[in-house]
Amino acid sequence: MIEKIVKRIIGVEDAPAWLVREVFKKVEDGLDIDSAVNYLAPKLTEIYKSNIAKYRPGRASIRKASAFLVAEFIERLGYSVEFINLFGASFPAAVRGERLYTPLALILDEKRKSLYLAAKARRLMQSVIQLTMTRNVDGVLVEVVRIEKPPYYYLYTSANVARLIEESRPIVATVNKKLGKLYYYWRHFRERGYLVLVDKEVGGVVVDLLAVGLGRYAVVSRKSKKIGRLRKVLDSIYLV
Repeated sequence: MIEKIVKRIIGVEDAPAWLVREVFKKVEDGLDIDSAVNYLAPKLTEIYKSNIAKYRPGRASIRKASAFLVAEFIERLGYSVEFINLFGASFPAAVRGERLYTPLALILDEKRKSLYLAAKARRLMQSVIQLTMTRNVDGVLVEVVRIEKPPYYYLYTSANVARLIEESRPIVATVNKKLGKLYYYWRHFRERGYLVLVDKEVGGVVVDLLAVGLGRYAVVSRKSKKIGRLRKVLDSIYLV
């Protein structure tokens, strides 16, 4: 219930443990839960705005999150999405049937690594849809839109990518299950209004995902040896 009230006030469905304690202190003073959260609203708004300002995504954050932004874009087109292994890397792909996929490769810039990827994708041009953020590389021109409210940043194009997917020749590929699990959490937090970042350093440790609201929540590999350190600086940790 607290999460829903917070969502109405500041736009993110979040109730870290410290907030729950503050709310029940006010309940003990005679307020109902709704009134208690509303009483704390100015403080919550200030904390939330401060957190978002601190972690607002820049160019590096967008690069790290690019695969998830593309996966989210694919889902907005009405397709299920998986991450598949191709060219020695993993790409988000529209599911076209059992073990059949149309991958979407995003070219972010004109650096050597990006141009190498573009050259690889051209060899499968009937099967791979190339998205590009630079006019000097062939493909569907896309941009990352940044806004002041959830989801804070997302991929956009005016092109009819759904038609390109339908006209493509799907390929058989191996699914990257770990990326699929991370994407589940990316979507889980984004749907609830959090600012979500990829490969972000917090407390001296790089986490797979960091969700920022009133609190901070990380998704971390079970193999990490520094989870104990993270528990001291985060509100909660999810292991994959």
